[in-house]
Amino acid sequence: MKKYFIAVAVLALWTACNGKAAKDAPVLVEEESQTLVPEKEEVVQEKYKGTVPAADGPGIVYELTLFQQPNGEEDIYEMKATYLEADNGKDWTFTSTGKRQVRKGTPADAEAIVYELVPDDGNVVFYFLAEGDSLTMLNQELQQAASDLNYTLKRTE
Repeated sequence: MKKYFIAVAVLALWTACNGKAAKDAPVLVEEESQTLVPEKEEVVQEKYKGTVPAADGPGIVYELTLFQQPNGEEDIYEMKATYLEADNGKDWTFTSTGKRQVRKGTPADAEAIVYELVPDDGNVVFYFLAEGDSLTMLNQELQQAASDLNYTLKRTE
């Protein structure tokens, strides 16, 4: 994907320097071996949304889409986290994409189903406890928050 953006940036720079549109200019685009955004034939398995507490703001809105790969490959996810009023009253949105794995068991419940979201950029892994139509955020030790605050995302689709 980076190669694609670099090719587009080079083309844009070239166009800007020439002062006219690069209507017939050749574009170098390399195919990637794996795309993270699902193709049309892939099935959207579930969508979740919820607002969880934030240490220095009114909350963080999470929008999580879980994709099931039809061809037997690993399942993937896309998660948008919007930090409300993060910068002088303006919201900041970050997007994370990567692999979704299903694990079984937590320290509190050996039969629990846990979704492990492994970001492609190497950032912190997210864990969610699957319970009916909701997902509850877990810490790195697969434990729920010790407070009474709500860390649950509800299924929207």
